[in-house]
Amino acid sequence: MDAILNKSKLSYQDFLQVLSAPGPYLFKIVQRSRELTLQRFGRTIQFYVPLYLSNECDNACVYCGFNKKRLIDRKTLTPSEIEDNCRNLKQKGFDQILLLTGESLKTAGVSYLLQAVSIAKKYFSFVGLEVFPMTEEDYGKMVAAGADGLTLYQETYHRETYKNMHPEGSKQSYEWRFKSVERALKAGFRKVGMGVLLGLYDWRFDVPRLAQHAINLQKKYWRSEFTFSFPRLNPLHIISNVPHPVSDRDLLQIICSMRLFFPEAGLVLSTRERSGLRDELLGAGITQISAGSRTSPGAYALLEKSGEQFAVSDTRELGEMLARVIEKGYDPVIKDWELDFAGVKSCRSS
Repeated sequence: MDAILNKSKLSYQDFLQVLSAPGPYLFKIVQRSRELTLQRFGRTIQFYVPLYLSNECDNACVYCGFNKKRLIDRKTLTPSEIEDNCRNLKQKGFDQILLLTGESLKTAGVSYLLQAVSIAKKYFSFVGLEVFPMTEEDYGKMVAAGADGLTLYQETYHRETYKNMHPEGSKQSYEWRFKSVERALKAGFRKVGMGVLLGLYDWRFDVPRLAQHAINLQKKYWRSEFTFSFPRLNPLHIISNVPHPVSDRDLLQIICSMRLFFPEAGLVLSTRERSGLRDELLGAGITQISAGSRTSPGAYALLEKSGEQFAVSDTRELGEMLARVIEKGYDPVIKDWELDFAGVKSCRSS
């Protein structure tokens, strides 16, 4: 194991050994992950904010708060409400936003998202999407409208579990979802985020397949940037138990193993995790986090409440998170500077 950890580049087989390494090696794996993160990213932590546009959905995903069978208040933001929320978030200091929806093409389809992207681009230098899978043509329209990044989780690579977790709706198609990231890359997205919902199936099965999926794409689209997220299934208000629990130790080993295998990739940590754990994981390889997150539509500027996708564990606002990151010796980054480095004119700053 020591010989593997000293390598400048890991093979896939090396990665599998690190991922499955027994407890005594974890300290060395974490230490190497810290070293690589400092080499590639310095002491910077990027901040972004998610904005849920709609919780209307045609799917019945077992683990999701937007499941069409759940009796929740449904809401899809109007263009003026999207503008109000963007303005509110910009005033709070955010400059990178992730727009999210349920999967209801009738209420929040392609034309709706194109308008939402255009509005968000007036306020933020980076606009990402975490929405339903699209055709390559429609992804191209999103890029043309100003979308910079796409996040799309396969949820699980275990086909039988995938089938059981998605009993109704368009999300039933494993293949359509699996090929969506490549369609987005072909369409011109400069950044794509990948991941699995940890806890749906054994992470020892899912994480290696996530890595293999990403490696195959990187070989073809080597100019694009890849990020990885590590959401853990949160049973609060959604399901009574987690089918395949992932411990804090497991999560740490997953994150650090992915850092060793993907030294240039951004690693993102969800507000599903409690504040203390998020603080500890910052130094282990995480490079991007959200702050002040809300998972119901328009929650930053609307008085009425609607159903949320999942319960947020870390409720700290941006100011508190910035202070905490600085306290830990890191430099918070609000703006996506890569646009400027690439010679792309960024949006207005106010």
